[in-house]
Amino acid sequence: MKKLILLIILLELWHSGHTQAKGGAEQYYYLGEREAFTMVPIVYYETNNHWYMEGRYNYEAVNTMSVYAGKTFEKKSAVSYSASPVVGVVTGNFNGGSIGVNSKADYKRYFFSSQLQYTFSIKNKTESFLYNWSDFSYQAVSNIYAGFSIQQTKLYKEQCRLEKGIFVRASFNKWTIPLYVFSPSSKERYFVMGLNFNW
Repeated sequence: MKKLILLIILLELWHSGHTQAKGGAEQYYYLGEREAFTMVPIVYYETNNHWYMEGRYNYEAVNTMSVYAGKTFEKKSAVSYSASPVVGVVTGNFNGGSIGVNSKADYKRYFFSSQLQYTFSIKNKTESFLYNWSDFSYQAVSNIYAGFSIQQTKLYKEQCRLEKGIFVRASFNKWTIPLYVFSPSSKERYFVMGLNFNW
């Protein structure tokens, strides 16, 4: 956790000298009947020439930190989109590496985002996995978005696990508060709440 706080401080110092750069800090809370309460902090930063960095904790596995780097490619038009291919190092309870791409697109009031990654273990290849989290949303009013979400996890030599969910997201200036419910009609139901700040 100390490493993640240090990363946040370093990113803020870097940000102070680059006014066109952007970044953010996200804090997610996972809770469910069969899900232990887990906090997942994420920090990301993009320089003014589109180099991208991201740090996560408890994301790939509990008590595990990951650091990613890559570059963002984007286009702003009637249909705007961006894609950030990244490579990363994962350390903690899970040790290995990861490659992936974070992507976004929007058209009028419709929005799509996806985080796709392949994460491999250097200790036990059966722990390696392919993971995707995709959101599809609609801007119902000026600062409220609603939609559905899909998470897919494919472990080594196992069938793909698919989790469907719904969410609502409220935005206030630089703050965003999303609330997800995954597998809402089953005993596997769990909630994800976020508190996100973008600069």
